[in-house]
Amino acid sequence: MQMRFKIITVLYFFIFLTGCNSIAQSSNLSRWSGIYKFSVMTDEIRGGIEVGTDYKINITRDSCLFTANGIQYAFSDKCYIKANKDTLMGYFCYDTDGFVSYHECSVPLFKIFKKADQYYIISSAILEDTSKAYVLKRTP
Repeated sequence: MQMRFKIITVLYFFIFLTGCNSIAQSSNLSRWSGIYKFSVMTDEIRGGIEVGTDYKINITRDSCLFTANGIQYAFSDKCYIKANKDTLMGYFCYDTDGFVSYHECSVPLFKIFKKADQYYIISSAILEDTSKAYVLKRTP
C-alpha cells in the first residue's frame, strides 16, 4: 500500500511539474485558443433561485483548464488536449484543487467540435446530461 502511494505521488508530482505538456502537443492547437463558456439550468428552484451549473474551458497555446461551478457540484481540472480536424479532445490530467477525481485519464473528458460557425461540447463531466451536445460561447 505504501509503495502504491509513493508511485502515485511521484506520478502526480511529475504531471504537476510538466503541466501535462509532455503528454500531448500539436501544432494546430493555437486555432482552438480562447475561453469557452456555457451554463446548464435545471427545473429545480432553491431559495427562489434556479439551480444550474456554469462551465468554462480556458484554452491557451500550451494549457487547458476546465471548470464547473454550481450548487453542490464544482471542479477545476487541468487537461491536456489533442486536435483532430474540427474536433478538440480534452483529457483529464489533475484536479487543481488537489481533490481526488473520478475522471478517467484514458478517455476524453470533453470533445469540442465546430459545425458551421458554432462550437459545441459533449462531456462526461456535465452533470445535467453527459450525452447532449451543448452550444458554447467562445471568446478568442
